[in-house]
Amino acid sequence: AKKMDRISDLPDETVCQILSFLPTKEAALTSVFSKRWRNLFAMSPNLHIRFVEVDFWKPKAKSNMSFIDFVDRVLAVSSDSTIRRFSMIIRRSVEPAHINRWMINVLSRGILDLGLDTLTKDVITMPLEIFTCKTIVKLKLGSLVKFAMVPENAYLPSLKTLFLVHVRFSGCEFEALLSACPVLEELTLLGCPWDPKQCLTISCTTLERLTLSCKGTIACSLPWSFSFDTPRLAYLNYRGYIGDEYPIVNLHSLVEAKLSLEFRGSPNESNPMNLINGLRNVEVLDLSSLETSKLLFSFSELIPLFEKLSRVSIATEVQHACWSWKFLPLLLKKSPNLKTLVIKGPLHFYDEYGEESEPLICECLSEYSFLSSCHVKILEIIDYCGTKGEMGQMKKFLEKLPCLELVNIHASAKAKLTFCTDLQVLPRAGNIQLKFFSFQN
Repeated sequence: AKKMDRISDLPDETVCQILSFLPTKEAALTSVFSKRWRNLFAMSPNLHIRFVEVDFWKPKAKSNMSFIDFVDRVLAVSSDSTIRRFSMIIRRSVEPAHINRWMINVLSRGILDLGLDTLTKDVITMPLEIFTCKTIVKLKLGSLVKFAMVPENAYLPSLKTLFLVHVRFSGCEFEALLSACPVLEELTLLGCPWDPKQCLTISCTTLERLTLSCKGTIACSLPWSFSFDTPRLAYLNYRGYIGDEYPIVNLHSLVEAKLSLEFRGSPNESNPMNLINGLRNVEVLDLSSLETSKLLFSFSELIPLFEKLSRVSIATEVQHACWSWKFLPLLLKKSPNLKTLVIKGPLHFYDEYGEESEPLICECLSEYSFLSSCHVKILEIIDYCGTKGEMGQMKKFLEKLPCLELVNIHASAKAKLTFCTDLQVLPRAGNIQLKFFSFQN
């Protein structure tokens, strides 16, 4: 009670700031303290509203009305207050008209950060007011949300971060939306269903970070063509199926790329030449799936010289064929200034029967001579198991890499006890330090 009295002595602005860190529903419970507290929760500059039911496909009318009345009351009580951040998560069948009404309300209140994540029976069509909000800096929209029309006067002069999850577009509305964002710096597109007949063009001269994920999206519902006209882009995270063509690829400023790509049909149906060439200036490259290595190996004649590449991460798995190992020699040869190599997985693999596939791995890395011309200084193994095959592989790396200075080995605590001593006595090309890191099984 004494602590509550101390808080009550604070000015309204300070109390509202404290309440802004709570979900709005919990903050509303403070209204029982006194008459003074009755409406303070609604004066907070940050409103976080959550309405989630396990069985949301069977709506309870009483529950829905209580939620609607609650939100209406919050916005009515705070009608004269600025709302800086408004987030709403809905997992119940709420009428789109109510959601649109609430959004229009907050868009006129100096909003900086707006987040809407809905999963209802009906698709939510964005109100036109969202396209002319002069204050909004960050916009996050998810699930059943649709952009049916972007008006000609659309203009979002302050929007720097746009995050869209499973958002639907009609025709060329996406391109029109980007054109209305003159200072956009970060764009995230996750699982958005597109018109398969269109060419998706991401054109933005101010964009610095892009995450594009088609994972979980049906291959036939994706555009056949992708273009990246993003001259200032520094970070690219691209996951999903590759397009048939990449007519425009402007990635001159790219510093870091994380790729998890795969074919959606026959390799003969795709022409990723422009995309692969667009990666030539990258400094940090993460090939985070075996399919990515397979794809790049299939177009090995297109691989450019990566003169700026200093760090490469390549995924491996225990029970898969050796596409990563087939592609690795080519990648290292094309990376004359590589300093750090990260193996994201085991250093050796097993066949489908659980037997070590030593003949296959030897075939993949039969030309160990390529290691001798490699300038890698740091080698990192993320999932070392200490098997006989891995020990043989490690021996080759320690002997052949002339500039190697440090090997970081991540393994289970149990495996570390069994192979630590064996690794320490392996012959090395120079004064190479081994560091071990344990993780739980």
